[in-house]
Amino acid sequence: MMFATLIGKFVTGLLRLRGKDATSFPGKLVLRLSPRFIHKMGRRIERVIVVTGTNGKTTTTSLLAAMMQHDEPIITNHKGANLAQGIATAFIQHANWRGRFRAKTAVLEVDEATFPHIAEALPIVITIVTNVFRDQLDRYGELDATVEKLFAAIRKTDACLVLNADDPICRNIGLRASRKTFYYGMARETARSGERQQMRDGQFCLRCGHELQYSAFWYGQLGLYQCPNCDFGRPHPEFIGIYQGKAMTLQEADVPDLHLTMPVQGLYNAYNVLAAASGARVVGLWAEPIHQGLADYIPPDGRMQAFNTAATTTLNLIKNPTGCDSVVQAVVTEPGRKTVVIGINDLAADGRDVSWLWDADFELFAETHDIDKFFTSGLRAEDMALRLKYAGVDEAKISIEPDMDKAVQLAIDAGVERDTPVFILSTYTLLHKTVHTLSAKAREHESTNTEYRASVS
Repeated sequence: MMFATLIGKFVTGLLRLRGKDATSFPGKLVLRLSPRFIHKMGRRIERVIVVTGTNGKTTTTSLLAAMMQHDEPIITNHKGANLAQGIATAFIQHANWRGRFRAKTAVLEVDEATFPHIAEALPIVITIVTNVFRDQLDRYGELDATVEKLFAAIRKTDACLVLNADDPICRNIGLRASRKTFYYGMARETARSGERQQMRDGQFCLRCGHELQYSAFWYGQLGLYQCPNCDFGRPHPEFIGIYQGKAMTLQEADVPDLHLTMPVQGLYNAYNVLAAASGARVVGLWAEPIHQGLADYIPPDGRMQAFNTAATTTLNLIKNPTGCDSVVQAVVTEPGRKTVVIGINDLAADGRDVSWLWDADFELFAETHDIDKFFTSGLRAEDMALRLKYAGVDEAKISIEPDMDKAVQLAIDAGVERDTPVFILSTYTLLHKTVHTLSAKAREHESTNTEYRASVS
């Protein structure tokens, strides 16, 4: 154990000296040296809160960890490395040279397919499920396979559940799991009525097979649902969120309302704040650490991450239809003209199957007239350009540049020329490289401005 930890810390140090994030490789190496490393380290922690689900895991984990850190030291994998090697790396980084922890609590983001393999290794007391959408078909298969993976993990623990009441698939998980369950959801009056154009994953009742009826919705399959054939329907949440742009009110029975300042924007991020605050309340936190955690929160890479480059740039991760729709919606609702980069890779971590691009609602881009230019990039740059063409985007606005760094630079140049912000949408394997590129450009821009101000003065 000590030898494996020493090796992991040594490799982590070397990678950081080379400017690498060191979020996965040290753990991958240590797991080869000590295959039961996670099990052994798990015995040295008193409790673990797991955050899993399809979308929002990284943001919810970071928010909850930020809140809990004001109450006690926390072990966490806040940068989104949620496979076994990422969890092992988090343990390496938080342990001392002898493999001992100062903290007794861990808040861990865990990939749905990884969860069953590490569930018995950790003293999990709470499992938060953000939502369950179709994701990376080559890794997870269809929705029923993802749900069964989650059940396989849940059955291996005695943890209570914190579930999204607005997601019928999460509701089904709660009904099948015989343990204490808390639900969170948005206030009914904030749901939208009318026809939904987005793809709906949880379209049918998972108890009897009939198509669910919706009286209103938020996005994707999240809404006010009821099966017309059986008693399956949306439960009344213990934690209710009222989202109002830059603020949210958390309502809970017999407790004064908690008025929260949102550190992130967008409805999908409002769900992440609601999930984190609900988890914090289940853990036993009161208002002060929740407020402090929101104030301290720093967005993880690619989650509406802003960079002060020559043209203001915002980076977003996309990886499946529903998550992509939320990002596209956030981009098109930003006021003013803009430039967009979409980088698509199909490596193992991205998902080899990119057919999901045809399920995502890129037609929203065609319906808005304030996007001056699109740059498509990555290994599937041409596929993405074709998707935009079929979505109805003017071909004259689309440029293909497979090299992501070059595409980013072209977009920033266009943004400077037109005085418009740049929005970058990227799959996973392009994300961290783009973060480094944009960070360097932001430093360069700041240095140039500093030199200019000095010369003027």
